[in-house]
Amino acid sequence: MTVHLLAMTVGPVQEFIAAARRTRDLWFGSYLLSEISKAAAKTVRNQGGSLIFPAPSSDADLEPCSALNVANVILAELDGLDPAEMAKAAKDAACSRWRSFADHVFQRHRAVIQTDIWDDQVDDVIEFFATWVAGSPETFRADRARLMRLLAGRKRCRNFLPAKGRAGVPKSSLDGLRESLLRPPREWPELSRRRMRMREGEQLDVVAMVKRTWVPGTGPLHYPSVARVAADPWLRGVGPSRLEAMIDACRRIGNDALREIDVSEERGHTQYATFPFEGTAVFRSRHRDLQEEAELSDADIDPLAGALASLTQGFGEPNPYLAVLVADGDRIGQVISRLESTDSHRKLSKALAAFAGETRQIVHAHNGILVYAGGDDVLAFVPVDRCLMCARMLRDKFGDALAAWSANDGKLTLSVGLAVAHFMEPLEDLLEYGRTAERHAKKPRAEDGEQDERDGLAVHVLKRGGRPLAVRANWSDRPDEHLLTLAGWIAAGELSVRVAYELRTVAEQYDSWPSDTVQDAIRGDAISVILKKQHLGGSRKLELDITEMIRERVSGADSLRCLADEILVARQIAASLVQARNAS
Repeated sequence: MTVHLLAMTVGPVQEFIAAARRTRDLWFGSYLLSEISKAAAKTVRNQGGSLIFPAPSSDADLEPCSALNVANVILAELDGLDPAEMAKAAKDAACSRWRSFADHVFQRHRAVIQTDIWDDQVDDVIEFFATWVAGSPETFRADRARLMRLLAGRKRCRNFLPAKGRAGVPKSSLDGLRESLLRPPREWPELSRRRMRMREGEQLDVVAMVKRTWVPGTGPLHYPSVARVAADPWLRGVGPSRLEAMIDACRRIGNDALREIDVSEERGHTQYATFPFEGTAVFRSRHRDLQEEAELSDADIDPLAGALASLTQGFGEPNPYLAVLVADGDRIGQVISRLESTDSHRKLSKALAAFAGETRQIVHAHNGILVYAGGDDVLAFVPVDRCLMCARMLRDKFGDALAAWSANDGKLTLSVGLAVAHFMEPLEDLLEYGRTAERHAKKPRAEDGEQDERDGLAVHVLKRGGRPLAVRANWSDRPDEHLLTLAGWIAAGELSVRVAYELRTVAEQYDSWPSDTVQDAIRGDAISVILKKQHLGGSRKLELDITEMIRERVSGADSLRCLADEILVARQIAASLVQARNAS
């Protein structure tokens, strides 16, 4: 019998994941793509194919809504089976799974949908590409390389179906590819207006409609917003006993208007149990938008505004910044290209799946929300005060999970980018900030000095006003501990942020000095500047710690400028530490 390797990809990735205005769109697009890919993989397994990637531990892993996240690339071995027939069956299963989501949404929201446009779009969504090669166990490495080259070529030969555009119909707001299928808002039932919470002028096509409005059979699945993540340090600092009035006010507003987050153990976000509501409620600047979107009266919103005002008098305004965490494994492609058998590939697939399975728990333990974890790719939103600890734990867990595949010339590591930005930035901008930080983590810039590529942590701070800040180091230099130490000193009032600007002035004075004479002089001046500005309270230990930090990290003008930027980055972390410091 002939043995074939079969590779398939499912999409469109851009529409399902990248095109998003809200965290709900982003998360559910990833979940939706995984479920569609999972249906295709299940069909291959049920019809006798042997899955290589993904490599489920049991049949239950491939059941709908299981915890296993399946990437949009599927690799399988077919022994004596027709690859063309298998690919067709997998495609049919993927399309059927998509229709199960779409039909559920149509039945629930048909009152706001233009049926003729829906019918034009709903069966023209799934992109499915498949290639296969004949091979043998002895030539797996070469066969797989040939197969993936064919798949890359097939994806470039896309199928272009006839356009079905409609003159005068606005495009979808999420990606602009298809026309909106929404009826004019004046024709919507009142309940639909409250549930959908659409911005003025916002339009949705079939993919965006499914992402925005699908709910499981057990009831609404409200995904936490970036505002809730940003507010988390403040809420922890206030403490659950003082939040009762706000919680009561939120519940009186009602779940259709102010969404309550699922905090159940099975599928919810238990980390937000002390305040299970949208972060919109915590930021008074967002109350007016909440009123307009949910059609609330002043009488509806006043109790919430009053409860919030009483808390901000004692605890200040919540910090509106959060961290976008983007992580990617280093050298995974190199390791896969060296695998000699299907069994070794399956073992690697299982290790990646095991890491992805732990990722949600790690992110939740640090009060963040996980958007997706597809093997070596991670996207999450994390509170600023806990983002460094979360990044470190993810990096260490990844190294542990993949230790068996780390060769002397290519250790498998995880590069992590953190972008700290305002929650009101457009979601697509937040994502790009995170991706830029992740690329920086993988490849140092000229101003970073002598650093190795990959296995890095990059932290970018993008304030609304002021220049962007970016610092980067290899994990072996413990950059997370260094930044947390600086943040702790700043939060305790032991290190003034003003010294950062004076250190940059000192660095400019040493720019023209010869490298063989600058080190001792610049270190002495840096130590003098910091110690003169601090309120050490007679703490000899702190003085020694600061002196030791300068001697370890400063060797010239560039490294002193880097330290100045690290202090400014640490200031943003310190602000969140201060807000969370009253947490029990």
